[in-house]
Amino acid sequence: MKIKFKILLMGLLCIATVFFAAFVFADFESGGGEKGAAVSAMAETSSICYVLREYEGYVAVFVENDPTCPMTVTDIQVSTLRELDRTLLETGIKLYSRERLMMTLEDLGS
Repeated sequence: MKIKFKILLMGLLCIATVFFAAFVFADFESGGGEKGAAVSAMAETSSICYVLREYEGYVAVFVENDPTCPMTVTDIQVSTLRELDRTLLETGIKLYSRERLMMTLEDLGS
């Protein structure tokens, strides 16, 4: 009796797996509707080049095409950074993705 129950349970699991896999692949092939818009929005923001520079004694984030007004001023004081980091900030640290920007700010802040 236990073996018949196990076989039945395995059969049901296999059918459920095939059903859910077909559902996922059908959604993937159709483009996912809203997901396509999210991907195109991410592609647009990935072309932004961020530049880290000093602004009034703090590390600031600038957008490359607007070097006069910072997008964000962090609470990271330039005076607390290593000499190498201060030298890099004088010329500007260019970052080509938001993820890289966040990682670099985390490194500078620690």
